[in-house]
Amino acid sequence: MLLQELLGIDEEIYLVEESYTVQRTPGLTLRYLNSVRNFPGAGSIRLIKVREGGHTMGLIFFNPADEEVPVDFWSVFTGALASAPLKADFEALADSILASNPPEKDVELSSETWRDAINEYYSLMLVSRNLCPVCSVKPESYKSVFSENRVKRVTEIFELLRKKGYYPEGRLLEVCCGNGMSTLALYRLGLNPLAVEINKCTVCQGLEQQVLNPQRTVVMDATAISKYFEPGSFDAVMGFMLGLVYEFNKGLWTGIMREAVSVAADGAVLLFTVSSKPEIEILADTLLKAGVEGEIVDNTDSEGTYDQWLFVGRKQKTISPENELSFV
Repeated sequence: MLLQELLGIDEEIYLVEESYTVQRTPGLTLRYLNSVRNFPGAGSIRLIKVREGGHTMGLIFFNPADEEVPVDFWSVFTGALASAPLKADFEALADSILASNPPEKDVELSSETWRDAINEYYSLMLVSRNLCPVCSVKPESYKSVFSENRVKRVTEIFELLRKKGYYPEGRLLEVCCGNGMSTLALYRLGLNPLAVEINKCTVCQGLEQQVLNPQRTVVMDATAISKYFEPGSFDAVMGFMLGLVYEFNKGLWTGIMREAVSVAADGAVLLFTVSSKPEIEILADTLLKAGVEGEIVDNTDSEGTYDQWLFVGRKQKTISPENELSFV
């Protein structure tokens, strides 16, 4: 596990919060650290500090074996994924603990590496069924689930994008990734997206088949990605074979489009594919109104199955009210 490798430890590791998304509001973490700070024996706790520059990103506490838990393990507490106010609360609590209890290790990491390690932890917990203890879904074979024709289809789209000058680079987000069918094509193209999907079972399937990268996969609702990522976090946002998009449920999909634009940087590429023209027209209308300049592309083929229509464009630069006034 990447966490163990980064921290240089062999014992088991456990994060207190139950999921990646809960890390945004880490209530258990803050309550526990507050209790540790006021505990009489706090100064003798073995702990490891994880930081980026002068900011504390994590505290890792050693828990010796006892009658209740007969193995040594480490508990990981982090505020790195929290909202700005809660991140500040975490750092204040962590620094107050460290003031009376210097760490046995001081590990400096980039926030991106730390985030990848946390992603991997929750991915591995999902695959091992620790997040779904009553799961009755049996693993399926690779060939029964994944299609090379599907991978080829996505690859061809990127050849088309290159000709149009829309090839995505930098920080990539794939929404509604499912089991990673399209993500596999991105990997083979040398791209490394953060892939998000709300359905735990399909994510688990992709992880079990080693299609999805556990360090770059998150179980998350695409209608709420702006709660977890700051504006301008990504240089490209994409989603493949979204839908089905109808008039009665278009609010769901237009909401996802607006969320995608909100976390995209100025100039970011936005790419979405669906199976029919009416679907892409609904998505395109929302994206254009949200400040994306782009086009609908007819990508139909004789099979008429995957990625038949797509929208591709770039987010236009946002002009602040202050900048607008400066031009008057």
